[in-house]
Amino acid sequence: MKRIAFIFFSFCIMIASAHGEEDPLTRLKEDTMAYFKPMTGTVVSVDANTVTMTIGEKDAVKPGMRLKVLREGEPFIHPVTKELLGKVESTVGKVEVKEVEAELAKGVLVEGGAKEGDKVRLSDTKIRMIFCQDKNIDWYLADDYYRKLKATGRVEMVDTALETGDESKVLEEARRLGAEVALILTGGETDKETFLRERLYWVSDGSKFIDKEAKVGPEYSQGLKFGQEYFAPRVGEAIMMFDLPFGAQLMAMGDVYGDGKREILLSSGRTIRIYRTGVDLQLLGEIKGSTADDFIWLDAIDLNKNGKDEIVVTSMKNGEIISYIYEFSESGFKLVWQGKYFLRKLGEDLIAQAYSGSEGYAGEIFKMTWNGEYHRGEKIVLPKGINIYDFVYIEGDAKEPFIFAYDDRGFLNLYDERGTRVWRSSADTGGFETTFKKKSPGIFRDAGEWAVKDRLLARQKEILAIQRVPIIAMAKGLGYKSSRLKDYWWNGFSMEEGILIDGIKGTVLDYALSGDTVVVLTSPIMGIKFSNILKGENPLGTVLFIYAVKGR
Repeated sequence: MKRIAFIFFSFCIMIASAHGEEDPLTRLKEDTMAYFKPMTGTVVSVDANTVTMTIGEKDAVKPGMRLKVLREGEPFIHPVTKELLGKVESTVGKVEVKEVEAELAKGVLVEGGAKEGDKVRLSDTKIRMIFCQDKNIDWYLADDYYRKLKATGRVEMVDTALETGDESKVLEEARRLGAEVALILTGGETDKETFLRERLYWVSDGSKFIDKEAKVGPEYSQGLKFGQEYFAPRVGEAIMMFDLPFGAQLMAMGDVYGDGKREILLSSGRTIRIYRTGVDLQLLGEIKGSTADDFIWLDAIDLNKNGKDEIVVTSMKNGEIISYIYEFSESGFKLVWQGKYFLRKLGEDLIAQAYSGSEGYAGEIFKMTWNGEYHRGEKIVLPKGINIYDFVYIEGDAKEPFIFAYDDRGFLNLYDERGTRVWRSSADTGGFETTFKKKSPGIFRDAGEWAVKDRLLARQKEILAIQRVPIIAMAKGLGYKSSRLKDYWWNGFSMEEGILIDGIKGTVLDYALSGDTVVVLTSPIMGIKFSNILKGENPLGTVLFIYAVKGR
């Protein structure tokens, strides 16, 4: 998946060239990829563990390269014509180059064995590489270098969410993910320039074979950043962007595999895809609903306290509401509960409410509990008219409890512990994306609509809410030209409001929080990526933005 269009990177290189600066990352990339140049030679002698081969400086062999040792076996004969087609080759060892002469190279066996007459080969198949960058490195430079390596076609990137320069942690992750090579990128800055340090390791035994630095002048770094500002949508402080080739509608975040890492869950309406972020999105798993499902809400929560978040999804299916709870096991994601309720995560609780065709929501809201099975728990007391997706709790400075909630017109309201409304927003939030017609008792009678309200999330003492700006103020059905994430907090007397993220092009569909990171799922203006039409690509995809934000 692509985060930033190719034209952006071409423009960055053009800017650096205009300043007369050589591209240091291309030079580093070429030096690195020289270690993976395909070649073939023959073993001429073996002395104990030392192997001499018919490849040398003329072949651009480098110390640190690793080649497979291949041995010819039985001849392979055509079953009908009896023609000799060749001989079967089998891998019998692996040798690492140590010394290079003009015509010959010497190496040591790191796996298996070798004998005179065996072939040695570095094939042209892709190298499985894990790319890990330190948290403090310049993101633009790391991203540019990652893409240069990937564009060679010689590397299959095994993405990871790990961000560290600790080789032991990186190698452990690389072995877990089945990578052949681990690349660690760290860096630093002086008054006049930035430098990147690249270390590469053979994962099988942790042997380091590359340790290089690239010095990057200010013109090159500024060119990359300028290109990002010039070409990327104006989306505030987004640090990453992923173009999704499908129309995602819902998202959530959670540690669904129980490994201490949070995954991004994306739903297109009938399918849930589980991703982990690295430099690219890495698809880890998928849950498929039926063709009758229309998912309207998605959450992740560890209700049974086993260290793995359950995936909670509510669906409109054949005119009825049904919710599912999935959990990961050795055999994949397993359905562990389903029932005819709306479900939603609220803090550390899972809450539920029944469905009514004539009203949308019906009856009281209650907690779901776990004691070996999922059960109905205690009732939640709320002001009249507030339903399951309408509200969130907030505390004042004196820890006084409030309820912050949408009303059916899209205005925001604050209620005190007695249920008295003490504040209402001066304007609505722009409308809701998911609405349904209420069932009418008469053919010619319009009973109106009910809506699945936008997600409200508590962040420290703030509440986040989506605000959308219609293309035409009086005709919201035409779509939205932009969106923002607003934050609200109680100052002791009234609600104050600010803008956390502004200028997001198109429609914010959903969002999630993870520490000081906000992940936002968006749809382009009118739901179409017009630039993709010109490029012959799918114009109906959605976009995922990741922001770094600080607490108030």
